[in-house]
Amino acid sequence: MGKFLALMVLMALAACATTPPPPDRAARMAAECRLLARAHAETAAGGLTAWPDILDGCPSHPDARSTMTMAQMSDATRAANALIPPPGLSPRADQVLRRMITRGVPPQVALALLESPEFTAATR
Repeated sequence: MGKFLALMVLMALAACATTPPPPDRAARMAAECRLLARAHAETAAGGLTAWPDILDGCPSHPDARSTMTMAQMSDATRAANALIPPPGLSPRADQVLRRMITRGVPPQVALALLESPEFTAATR
């Protein structure tokens, strides 16, 4: 049993040594928060409900809190799941797009931001 455990530890260490480092989590979060801030501003500018939920969890907006009801969150999740993304969207871009919508960004606003520098930075 001891030899098996030692072999497993060596294999785990070898896997760590050959795996490229993950993207910088803080940089990725900051980029996504900049995208969410723009989405929040665009939503408000369009006369739509700009939920604080859009910015919840972003360090640059520490006072943002979740205010959507469960029914509104469910509606947003259904809208994100029903979305047919544009062709050629990377898996990461699709994930960010749907996450924006589940936070309360209207689908039309989220789709309009696909070509923005903030979206490009958030999906690297």
